Amino acid sequence: GDIEALTTHFSVIREELLSAIQTNTATFHPFDDAVYEHANGKEQKQQEQQAEWSSIYLYRQGIKQVDTRKKYFSITTNILETMCPHRMGGCGFGSVYFSKLKQNTKVVEHCGPTNVRLRCHLPLAVPNKTSGSYLRVGEHCVSWEEGKPILFDDSFLHSAVYAGCNDSDGSAISSDQSSGDRIVLIIDFWHPSLSVADRTALGVLYPPGS
Repeated sequence: GDIEALTTHFSVIREELLSAIQTNTATFHPFDDAVYEHANGKEQKQQEQQAEWSSIYLYRQGIKQVDTRKKYFSITTNILETMCPHRMGGCGFGSVYFSKLKQNTKVVEHCGPTNVRLRCHLPLAVPNKTSGSYLRVGEHCVSWEEGKPILFDDSFLHSAVYAGCNDSDGSAISSDQSSGDRIVLIIDFWHPSLSVADRTALGVLYPPGS
C-alpha cells in the first residue's frame, strides 16, 4: 500500500532531499509567522534561535509545482505518482510538501479544512538526542522517528513542538545550514471511507487551486 511504499523508499526520498539541501538547489519558504512561535515563549526569542516553520511544495492545493518536482525531486515525485494511488490528487484539499521546523519552534494549534483526507508525516530528518518534541492531535502526542510514517486526521485540532537536539552532535543533517532541523514529508491521502465517485465529485466541487 501507500504507507508501505513510503516506508520502503524512505532512504531514497531522504537522500534526494538532503542532496538538494546540501547543494542549495532547493529553498524552504517560511510560512506566515502568525502560525508558529518560539517553543519557550515570546520572551525567549532574543536569547535563543529564532523559530521558523518553512516548506518546499511538490503539490500545493492540488496544483503540481512543476519546476520544483522535475528539477529537484523527480525520484520522490515518481514514487508518489506510481506507488501511492490513494494520494489526494485532482482536488484543492490535497498537498504534498517538505515541512521543516527549526529548533525551538512551536506550530500553534490549528485544524485542517476538511475530514475527507488523512495527513501523513514521513519523518526524514529527526536529530538524535531530541527531547520535548512531539506532534499533538487532540489529546494524543507522538514523537517523530525517521522512516516511520504517522497518519492522522488533521481536521482535529493539532499542533507541533520541536525543541531541538540537546547538543551539537545530534544533527541528522550534515549541512551546517540545516543542522538540528526537523524535516518531514507531508502527504495528503483520500480518506479510506470515500468511494471513487466521492473523490471525483469532490474534485469537481473543489478543483485544484480552490
